[in-house]
Amino acid sequence: MKMLVLHCVMAAVLVGAYQARPRIAPERAPSDLEIAAAKEPGPRLRVELQIVGPDGKPIPRASVYVYQTDARGYYTPEDARADRNARLHGWLRSDAEGRTLVRTVRPGSYPGTRNPEHVHFIVNATGLAERVFEIVFDDDPLVVGQVRDLAVGEANGFMLCKPRRNAEVQLCRQVVRL
Repeated sequence: MKMLVLHCVMAAVLVGAYQARPRIAPERAPSDLEIAAAKEPGPRLRVELQIVGPDGKPIPRASVYVYQTDARGYYTPEDARADRNARLHGWLRSDAEGRTLVRTVRPGSYPGTRNPEHVHFIVNATGLAERVFEIVFDDDPLVVGQVRDLAVGEANGFMLCKPRRNAEVQLCRQVVRL
């Protein structure tokens, strides 16, 4: 019995260590958020999500936590692996149509790795299972093999974005089914 309790406590410590910030957005969080100011270096990126339930109907007030690296591939100015304390992050709540908009810069790949560029999302809605995934980009040469295969499916750890471009911004639109 004591062994089981110790195991549960260790699991809670490890989960807490992985994610330093809350996963649930404050009730008054906006549906449109800029996480990278205009002065942030890198190509501008807009990520539009529509959160829907298993029935395909939009979910208003769904919670979205987003975080990413900067264009150099760093979560903090000096650490590419400090994902628990990502500088570019924020919380949103979906609007009446289940939509959110994140205005940011395109993330970089972690320096010295073959990890593709990606943006992390954690999505929650009352009564439905949490969805944790990364959006990766179709035009990123590091999106190959298993990552590409997983990203074209639904309900896995990746979503594939085919960015649309204009002179000022790249746009990704994704439907997130909980």
